[in-house]
Amino acid sequence: MTAVVIPFQVYSITHSSLYTGLISGVEFIFILFSSLIGGVLADRLEKRKILIWAEIGLSIIPLGLAANSLSDTPNLSIIFLLAALASFFGGIHRPALESLTPRLVPKDEIAKISALAPMRHILTTILSPMIGGFAMVLVGAFYTYIFDAISFFISLLFLLGVNYKNIMDNEAKSLSKSIVGEIIEGYRYIRSRQEIFGSYATDFIVMVFCNPVALYPALAAAFQQEKSVGMLYAFPSIGAFVMTLTSRWTLSRKRYGIFIICSGALWSLSLAFVGIVTSFHLLLFGLFCAGFFDMVSGVFRMSLWNETIPESIRGRIAGFEMLSYMSGPLLGNALLGFLADQIGIQTALFWGALLSLGLLALFNFGFPALWKYKKIE
Repeated sequence: MTAVVIPFQVYSITHSSLYTGLISGVEFIFILFSSLIGGVLADRLEKRKILIWAEIGLSIIPLGLAANSLSDTPNLSIIFLLAALASFFGGIHRPALESLTPRLVPKDEIAKISALAPMRHILTTILSPMIGGFAMVLVGAFYTYIFDAISFFISLLFLLGVNYKNIMDNEAKSLSKSIVGEIIEGYRYIRSRQEIFGSYATDFIVMVFCNPVALYPALAAAFQQEKSVGMLYAFPSIGAFVMTLTSRWTLSRKRYGIFIICSGALWSLSLAFVGIVTSFHLLLFGLFCAGFFDMVSGVFRMSLWNETIPESIRGRIAGFEMLSYMSGPLLGNALLGFLADQIGIQTALFWGALLSLGLLALFNFGFPALWKYKKIE
């Protein structure tokens, strides 16, 4: 909900997509460092404690945003600062959570978990943008932020309820190297696994050049659908949800790389379509398709990572994965926010999508390891 209300607030104050994009630029700077550090901490320390403290930090952010929203003109500097802090705590939180997940189930269940795990993200990204968008219009930013803060405390209670006993007994502590040394070790591992490097790069390319999130407030205004801005955030997740419900077919597929690359191309084509439509309903359909294909890529990327990465380095690789997964959209938001101010909202999205298709083809032609990858039984 906070992710919806922040750009809505900023756009209401500035009437500029440039500023909504700059939020993502600031968030990228903080997540760049925290995700790498968070990956090292996840390999070194007890993951439960990392998750608890990060959740506490994340729960404080919307309270500060709520206090700032009480002003007749909320302070932009405070919004930017708290958005940056949310990215920092998120960078500490996610590597611990992602590296813990494979240890909660038997190895032969990992492929099923890869298909089902996104449900936690999909359901919240369907419901919360719709709730946040409507709440912003109906009751204002203050109450929306307060409700979001409460949700973090509820999340913390669920984390405290997980049985960590058996996991903690086998925690691998990596204390022989410096933090920088361990980050470098993780980077060298990724470079030695060209198919994993290719999966990061493929996702990064398509997200940098055609991620539409920063444009949602302006798109809603352009189509005179301000009250439906939450629908723009929700429809990609609805597409992802439908793919997850029908994802059983992914369990029998072994050529992960082909599906990752092709679904990235189809994501770009879906957003090129969004860049030329003149109907709000067709715009929603394009976002639905983009979310569907993005989840196809996500399922196969998660299977590739979880099935092949050693336990001793999983936290650091989760940190790099988060850097790839989050930095692409954040940089994409900043880029498209700038371009939209220069050449128009839909025009920027259309040409960005075509550029991503070209770069995607060039990269995978030069680094064919991902395209050739096949699961080994």
